[in-house]
Amino acid sequence: MPSSILLIKSLRVILIVHSISCSHYTGYYSLDHLCNLFRIHCKSEWTISCIAALCMWYPLHMAATPLTKMPPLVSALLRPDFYPHKPASVELIQTHISWVFLAGPLVYKIKKPVDFGFLDFSTLRQRTWACTEEVRLNQRLSRGVYLGTSAIYRRGASFSLTPFGRAVETAVVMHRLPVKKLLSTLLANGRATVTQVRKVARRVADFHKHADPALPRFTRFSALEENLRENFQQTLPFLGLTVREEDYLQVWDYNRDFLQRRRALLEKRIHDGRLRDGHGDLHAEHICLDRGVQIYDCIEFNPRIRQGDTAADIAFLYMDLLYHGHPVLALELMEEYLQRTGDWEVRLLVPFYACYRAVVREKVEGFRLADPAIGRREKTAAARRASRYFALASQLSRRDAQPRLLVVGGLPGTGKSSVAETFARRLGAEYLNSDVVRKILAGAGPGTSFPAPVGEGIYTAAMDELTYREMLLQAGNSLRAGRSMVLDATFSREWWRRQTRALARRSGARAVMVECHCPVNVVRKRLEDRRSRGGVSDARWEVYRAMRRHYAAPGPDVVRVNTVRPMEEGLAEIAAAAYPF
Repeated sequence: MPSSILLIKSLRVILIVHSISCSHYTGYYSLDHLCNLFRIHCKSEWTISCIAALCMWYPLHMAATPLTKMPPLVSALLRPDFYPHKPASVELIQTHISWVFLAGPLVYKIKKPVDFGFLDFSTLRQRTWACTEEVRLNQRLSRGVYLGTSAIYRRGASFSLTPFGRAVETAVVMHRLPVKKLLSTLLANGRATVTQVRKVARRVADFHKHADPALPRFTRFSALEENLRENFQQTLPFLGLTVREEDYLQVWDYNRDFLQRRRALLEKRIHDGRLRDGHGDLHAEHICLDRGVQIYDCIEFNPRIRQGDTAADIAFLYMDLLYHGHPVLALELMEEYLQRTGDWEVRLLVPFYACYRAVVREKVEGFRLADPAIGRREKTAAARRASRYFALASQLSRRDAQPRLLVVGGLPGTGKSSVAETFARRLGAEYLNSDVVRKILAGAGPGTSFPAPVGEGIYTAAMDELTYREMLLQAGNSLRAGRSMVLDATFSREWWRRQTRALARRSGARAVMVECHCPVNVVRKRLEDRRSRGGVSDARWEVYRAMRRHYAAPGPDVVRVNTVRPMEEGLAEIAAAAYPF
């Protein structure tokens, strides 16, 4: 290998190692684990340079050392006599960012002094701000749960909730919710019902409708790109531990490609005001079916993570229901949410955001592996959960990455081109119009007019056959490359429809047949308007009447779109067939 290339590759590894070694969680992994991180970047021939880079940047004192005892503050809060209401006992629950003390009917929650980059609780001021924000924001989706914040004081070795000494910490104070009514508990016990999940969907839908718009700095496409990059960068330390390298690359490739394909749709939703100040951490553990639907513990520490597309919010719970093995409830959740919001575009986005959220949950569970305050048994369980979450992310991405072949047919003047072109643009799919293909085959430009009766000029049976063959050839090339395709043609013969279905099967694509229709008087008016303004199609009223006599109606498996209705309704029906939950 030329020395210049070796130098460049070595510098790349050094930079990667440095960026990871500067993070909070790297210190809890062995040198062997860090070496595993770079097998996807490195070839065996320059392993020596990789090891040299690791040795340069990896501090020798960073081995994980579990805590043998709790910090004094935590020990103080574990004593029942610490609290004014004197609970019979106190139970401690730890997350990667908090200590949660269950003290009888009340809950006290304090932030760990950690810095994960996207979250910084390293100072008392930042933790106090986060506590205040937690109370304020969670009152949007819960009633009477969050009671406020309480300062914790210290004098010498003693801690107290009553003012004495100096304030050293801030706690969030909550009413304790019944564990048996948590959605996570109901799911685990097999007692969650469709009625309950639909109630949650309506609550979230109404919340999204009235939530504040996202701040301008979070309504840029670059904000989503930043979240995505950060998510995968912070997953790197878990390669070989909870994430298989091949799965990591596959999921990353899917996410990157999705942003490219669906950029137009994602930016449209920004323009349409679909980005809101949401919850940001909407999974089953944060939903309690007590006195209605209580949803709590939203993301308070970083508005960039909380504010985003409403599809990203509901996708979190959809993903979590799948993770817990309840696909039927996941389906019911989404169907109720779509019925309540009318936001059919969510279908095109939920698989992506559900995959993204599964990676988030894997990362959060992975952070627990690096926490010295968490015991070995808990870490083992966290590692299992993390692996399952990333496996789900991989499954979701593979399913969504399957290309779609959408065949939009119907007689002239029924609006099929408008429907097909609009759906292709939203989907980020390639689009083929039979009139354009036919004229290119004839050696003319798309705008060239060839008025002729059916069976004459460029509209002979032989030219029809050539046009459809060319469309299927181009569609096959796109499908085999993993790209979805929308075909726009009359598809008046069943034989051509069968050919498209066979192509989809051979290419591993999902085929959706669509027939556009409308009343005859509407068709006639549209064709008369087309004569005056021109366009790609040469079809006129006489052509419609001739084609109608020989048109073979498709079978029952077709999506029939009445183009007199609002187009969004027809697009929603097509999306439901192409992207079922």
